[in-house]
Order: sequence, then C-alpha cells, then structure tokens
Amino acid sequence: MALHLLVWPGTEPGPAAFWLALLLTCSIHAAVWAGAAGLLARRGSLSASTRHLLWKMALLGPIATTLLGAAAPWGSERAPGEPPYFQEISVLSLEDAPAPTAPVEAPRGGESTREGAVAGSPASRAPLMWSLLAACGAAAAALGPLRFAGSALLLWRSLRGRRRVQDARLLQRLERMRSRIGLRRVVLTESASVGSPLVIGASEVCIPLARLTALADAEVDAVFAHELAHIERGDGLWFPVAGLAQSLLWMQPINRWVASRFRETAELACDDRAVELTGDPRGLARALVQVAAGAPRSERRAMVPAMARPASALLPRVKRLVDAGSRARLRASPRGRRWAIAGLAASGIAAAGLSVQVARARPPQPARDAGAGLARSPDAAPGATAASPPDTAAMSEHMAELARREQEIEAQLEEALRLPGAEHEGTQASVLVLELRQGLRHARAERAWTEERFIDGSAAWERRLGASSSAPR
Repeated sequence: MALHLLVWPGTEPGPAAFWLALLLTCSIHAAVWAGAAGLLARRGSLSASTRHLLWKMALLGPIATTLLGAAAPWGSERAPGEPPYFQEISVLSLEDAPAPTAPVEAPRGGESTREGAVAGSPASRAPLMWSLLAACGAAAAALGPLRFAGSALLLWRSLRGRRRVQDARLLQRLERMRSRIGLRRVVLTESASVGSPLVIGASEVCIPLARLTALADAEVDAVFAHELAHIERGDGLWFPVAGLAQSLLWMQPINRWVASRFRETAELACDDRAVELTGDPRGLARALVQVAAGAPRSERRAMVPAMARPASALLPRVKRLVDAGSRARLRASPRGRRWAIAGLAASGIAAAGLSVQVARARPPQPARDAGAGLARSPDAAPGATAASPPDTAAMSEHMAELARREQEIEAQLEEALRLPGAEHEGTQASVLVLELRQGLRHARAERAWTEERFIDGSAAWERRLGASSSAPR
C-alpha cells in the first residue's frame, strides 16, 4: 500500500521530495510499531524485561523497516486524472494541472500578456519551493544530531576527571556481586560530577563515592546488583544508540514517547534482576530513595543508564518494590514473551509494506490516431506516403468531439472567471482558472494538430494516386 506524492507537472522530483517521503514513511512505521508495542505491553503477564525488549524493538524497528521500504523503486509516473493505483491509500497533489505539450498560441483578443505570465508561474515557482523546503528540512533534521553531539561532549567533559575507587569495602562487595552474576570484569570509578550510580560503556560503573560509603552493606549490594544488571543487559551500549535514534527523529513525538518508555522499562528490568540476586526488595527501595535524595533535579543523562532520577520520579518504582503482588509477577511465562515478540515482529513486517513514494505528474498526451482518420503518425518522416485513404467520417466525428470539449472548457472558464478572487494570484479560484486556460490551449493545439495531420494525409494519398496512375504499365 503506498501514498503517492505528486510534484509539479513538467518538473523532476528533487531531494526535498524524497526526504519528505522518507520522513512520512518513517512516521507511519513509528506509529504502527509504537501502537503495537503499547497494546502488547499492557498485558499483565509480561515481565519488565520483556516490555523493555518490546519498546527497544519499537524504537529501532521503524528505522529498519523504513530503510527496507526505501529499497523499493521510486519516482513512478502518473498522469493527471488517472484512476488510483492498486492498493493505493490516496494521492496528495501539489498541482495536478496538465502542462501543454504543444506550443502555446500568442495572446489574441481579450487574452492579455499577464495571463501567460500567470500560467507559467506555478512551474517557475516549483523549483524554488522545493529548494526552500529542502533547505528547511535539512536544517531541522540537523538539529537533533547536533544536540546529541553536544550532550555527548558535555557528558564526556563532566566524566573525564573520574578515577578508580580504592575503598576496600566497596570493591569487596562489588566483586562478590560480580561473581554471583557471572560477569568477567567490571571497573569501578568515582566522580564528583555524578549524582547517582551510572553505567558507562560495556564494563564500567561510576558512583558518587561519598553517598555510597554512607549506605549499609545490604543497600550497597542492591546498588551494585542494579548496576551490574545494566552491564549484563548491555544497557551501557544500548542507551547511546537509543539516544541517537531519538535525536535523528526528534520531530516525531511518538519517537520521544517510545524512548522514554525504553529507559523506564530498562530501570524496572534491572530492579527485578537486582531483587532476584539479593532477595531484598526493601533494601533496594531504601537505596533508591537515599541515592535519589542527593541527585540534582537538573541532571539529565539520557545517553547512560543512571540508577536514580530525582526523588519525585522514584515513587512508582518504590511502590512496585514493596508491593508483594508486583514481586510475584516478576517471573513471567516464556510462552507469553515469545508470543509478544512474535506479535510485534509481525506488526513491523506489515508496516514495511506501507510507504510514501514520489510520483511525477505526466501531462496527458494528445491522441496519436483518430481511428483511420489520420494518414500517418506524428513520428512519421516528412514525405512519407499513406498506406490507406483517410477516413473522412471518422475524422469528422473526432473533430466534432474536440469542438465539443473545447466548448465545454470555454463554458467552465467563463463560470470560473466569475468566482471571487479569480483574478488574484494564489487563490483557489485563480488556480482553477489557470487549469482551465491551460486545458483550453491544449484542446486548441490538439485540434490544430489533428487538422494538419488530416490535410497532410490527404495530400499524401493524392500524390500516391497520381504517381500510380502516371506510372508506365
């Protein structure tokens, strides 16, 4: 199924048209992925880890399916007035007026020179419009990556002064938890610029040293279990990828919502894993509250998994940890997980068939053959003789049809000229007048062309008869 964007007749689609089609395609895919993930995540039988996987697929899936859809052929032609394509949603046409295929006649009588200028104005404005649209789109698309690069630079500058932790108690408890979870190597660093523990890369945990040394052993174990769960899941690498995907598509509010759900469910999944390792949900809840109490409210580290945001954002997590019913739902059935992943993947595959493509409006071509009335086609070489005599009856019928069509267009043009704003450029009435005038010129040019071909064909047939009668027998 495809939604075709038509550009101005007589112009080729530029980069702006293709980028606009690609952005609209990605928006459609993001809506399908996010809607399917939201419906599946509402199931109570799914664990936080499964929900996080669904939101991860919903965040990155639209990019993959959009690139897959971009491999389809682009730039199909479509004549104005042609019936919709098979399995087509709709057609958005910036200008669907036919462009004249024959030379335009000189102004006569009541036709002023301004009329010709107005007739040519849409085609002349089209390249400029697409150029401006391309420039604005490129500038808007560059804002997200620039912001992402700026955030990454600020994060690197704030963490470049970190150093390894030398506290024996913290190192001992981290080593015990690392061996329990089965990780190979973990580096523990500390920095005064961080407000809560966070994971950097694939194997580093950075902590606010003073705050962790004030915690009890059970609470320290809960903090390390939570951070090591992030490392086990690879969140230190996935969070920057998610931040880059969000920055590339920052103009889509759906993408922003999916990214927030991605980060939220990652924290919940790590909470569940920490409770599974320590068996002390209340110890983790106390650690969350104490760590978040000192976290600055202005801290925003979306590119790295941080354990705690400001205290106001932790209330649902703390309630979830102390609720016995929520803890009982931590172990979800593998079958429900498989069904949820399969359902979201099926929705994504279905979304790959939805795309926005660019179609170039093809002006209608005049009839090349009026039955047997035309002695030769317009592509025939000069001097070519006709193989059969022109059909005068068919020609008369065809000319009468052209005259009726010309009269109909003239009547419609007279009515359009009476509409309010018909003489003002840019109004809907002026566009209608422009289309009718172009159609009228095209009809007149086609009638003149048909008469000329009929006259040439008759003359060629007479010459052939004269040549055959004078030939020696």
